[in-house]
Amino acid sequence: MKGARWLVWPALLLSLMAEPAVSADQQSPEQQSFEQQPVDQQFSDEEQSGDDAPMDSEALDALHRMAETLAQAQGFSVTIRAGFDVVQDNGQKITFGERRKVTLIRPDRLRIDAEESDGKRSLVTYDGKAITVFNANDNVYGQVEKIGSVDDVVRYVVQDLDIRLPLALLLVSTLPAELDQRLESIDFVERDVLTEVPSDHLAGRSAGVDFEIWLDSGGTHLPQRVAITYRDEEGAPQYRAEFSEWKLNPEVLPVDLAFNPPAGAERIPFLVRVRQHAADQPATAGETPAGEAPAIDAPATSAQSGSMEGLPK
Repeated sequence: MKGARWLVWPALLLSLMAEPAVSADQQSPEQQSFEQQPVDQQFSDEEQSGDDAPMDSEALDALHRMAETLAQAQGFSVTIRAGFDVVQDNGQKITFGERRKVTLIRPDRLRIDAEESDGKRSLVTYDGKAITVFNANDNVYGQVEKIGSVDDVVRYVVQDLDIRLPLALLLVSTLPAELDQRLESIDFVERDVLTEVPSDHLAGRSAGVDFEIWLDSGGTHLPQRVAITYRDEEGAPQYRAEFSEWKLNPEVLPVDLAFNPPAGAERIPFLVRVRQHAADQPATAGETPAGEAPAIDAPATSAQSGSMEGLPK
């Protein structure tokens, strides 16, 4: 049975920020297009805004309120329970799961604890000076120095470290602008009273992706559920997530987000991929960019059943 190979870097939300579940040895077209672009294109290029596509004003307002709430917060924490499809060679879709606890404190603190449905556990932290990736099952970790904000680290991880950052856009303070650039259409479906709190159920589209999102219709407008369908992928796989335990501006001490190696933990190399910047300059792998700490290798999950580390961008 096929699972999928994912590097160990967890994170957060929607189609616009999401990658499809893919089988082993495959790389999704969205990952290729996102990760291979220069970072200024990834986060700043003007994309088709969908001016001619249907934009329900009530739905768009609700989505903007959510984006502004997260972007303007000094920090937040949330638990995400997700399920995602992996399409098998025979066309059958198998669902795997994961649970993540995400804590973000701006400008420069991030911690993501993750557990997959097969028991694999990982941890990612950022303390304003270094990124740490810990594989609990193998008791190994890697670190790479990086000074800056969480926004800076998101860009650095996606482009320079070439690591998947699931639902990355939820983490950046430019979220409202990023959504505007990528959104093609949005509609208001209904006010759903069966969710944990009454929620605005929205349905939208971006390039190659259909998504539904349920936003708290009260004062927070925070995501409660999301369902993402990759309509252009074989088998139209889907990603589904439920968000709980939202806390805006939580009182968290830096020490609570720090990484403390457990007894016996081994530090291993972190592979930094140096991208090609000129036609006559070949790309290299395993080298450390000037000014960086010694390269360390983020542990990769296996291609066995269920070994899927994270999903959407």
